[in-house]
Amino acid sequence: MEYLFARDYRQQLGEVERIFKTGMLKSWPEIKPYVNLLEGDTTWEHLTLMTLVFNDHLGIDDRLSTVMAYIFKNLYLAQTIHCQVKDDEEGQEYNQDLQFAILIGDYTFGYIMQLLLENRAEQVLDSLASMICAISEGLVRKRYQAWSPIKEIEEIRAPLYATAFQTAAQLAGCGMESFYHRLGHDMGMAVELLHLGVNSQVERYVRNSFEMLSSLKHDHSLGGVMGKVISELHELACSQGRAAVI
Repeated sequence: MEYLFARDYRQQLGEVERIFKTGMLKSWPEIKPYVNLLEGDTTWEHLTLMTLVFNDHLGIDDRLSTVMAYIFKNLYLAQTIHCQVKDDEEGQEYNQDLQFAILIGDYTFGYIMQLLLENRAEQVLDSLASMICAISEGLVRKRYQAWSPIKEIEEIRAPLYATAFQTAAQLAGCGMESFYHRLGHDMGMAVELLHLGVNSQVERYVRNSFEMLSSLKHDHSLGGVMGKVISELHELACSQGRAAVI
């Protein structure tokens, strides 16, 4: 699914992809099979776009916005590779695949630290570290609990969107980091659930996002890109709901 509002970010999306191919993918060609596995994955396809949207909404310049989108793309890839590691009870073999999964995680975090320092954005590092810990905890609990697809999205995928908006707020210096963390969570849930086809839940998160933005008494409200995004998500959920009834 390609969103209409994505057209406004076509150039930046292309730049993120170019940097990924000449950076991470060129340095570690071993990740190519994992990238192929992500074809059609909702988070892989839309996290970069939503990161650009969040940064645009808060007035982050295009260069830094592109860097942050690239960082979140790499974080999700590293998370995906890490998810391939099993525990002993599941028959994990201590082989080159395991060594690579461990190495790529260490390399990614170091690489991201370098990017943040180069772009004077190291203030977001604690938020990224907290997100990684929260997702890792979710991955562990998922192995021992029966989770619904919605629960899995909330615990493992939504934190990426939440932190993307939170870090945008930190870079913008506008405060209200908890507010934007929650807003990013709800927007991420709406995007993910739309592609899962759970339209009633999409409407819930779209409504929450609308109400949160409506509560703001300054320029970063429903004007501009966020208004477009919320409107399009609402329309898509409604159209999918009507199609399901027909």
